[in-house]
Amino acid sequence: MIKQLLSTIVLGSFNLSVASPAPQTLPGEWKLEWHDEFNGDKLDRSKWNYELGVVRNIGSSQAYTKDAIVVKDGMAIITSRREDTPNCNYKKNKRWTGEIQTQPYSSGSMTTRGIKNFLYGRMEIRARLPKATGAWPAIWLVGASDWGWPTSGEIDIMEHLSQHPGLCYSTFHWGKNGGKRAQSKGWTRQIKYPYEKFHRYAMEWDKERIIVYLNDVEVSNFKIDQARYPNGTNPFHTAQRLIINTAIGGPGTWPEQPKAEDYPARFEIDYVRYYTRSDEDVSKDASQPQAPATQLTY
Repeated sequence: MIKQLLSTIVLGSFNLSVASPAPQTLPGEWKLEWHDEFNGDKLDRSKWNYELGVVRNIGSSQAYTKDAIVVKDGMAIITSRREDTPNCNYKKNKRWTGEIQTQPYSSGSMTTRGIKNFLYGRMEIRARLPKATGAWPAIWLVGASDWGWPTSGEIDIMEHLSQHPGLCYSTFHWGKNGGKRAQSKGWTRQIKYPYEKFHRYAMEWDKERIIVYLNDVEVSNFKIDQARYPNGTNPFHTAQRLIINTAIGGPGTWPEQPKAEDYPARFEIDYVRYYTRSDEDVSKDASQPQAPATQLTY
């Protein structure tokens, strides 16, 4: 399905994607800098990389694969399946991610790591969420610096948990006093029909605040100064890379454990658009973050 003319077609309980081309400008002097409308027949490797195998979320049940992500009908589709899946990182590192040989689910994770980083601006993603017990879809950014998590910072534009189908989560993580202990602040917002309809998840980020919106309604409003580290650095004044993925299950009850009969499940991404403004002091090379964590003093 080629995106043109109409913004949506609604058929019964479905909300199909037929979006018009990305606007070059938006009110507020936003200008389009980077985007993907997913109009091709495969993931654009000039914009995205795959995350593969077991990479994070200790206690989760998925291994990421390339095959889990397809581009068709004007969307990137991440399909999570109940199938024994080898971990391509098995025995390749000394972390826990290298100790797992096989996972009971396959899923997909796409990232701009090594290709595109973001510093301030407006990001908008239109997507329809997967419906399955234990599914944990997310649209988020993590620091591109080598400070390590959580010191490098994390911006969760959207997280959704199957046990709370009526809620959209937005959370910010950073290192308490610049250290390795995570400090977090989060919000929730009611979401209707997350599985049946496409919704718009957006973030506006400047030097003072990061505001997240769900269908143009404010979800979170984060004051950046509260994450300032003792040496004056701040993870939310450094470049971040984007990740869109579906994890399956997780530690404890975040999220709940999966039920095999609910799979396969599809996370459908209609577009990703990133806008900037000329009045923002945006680095010309956002791939070069501030001084590494080894230079921090606490």
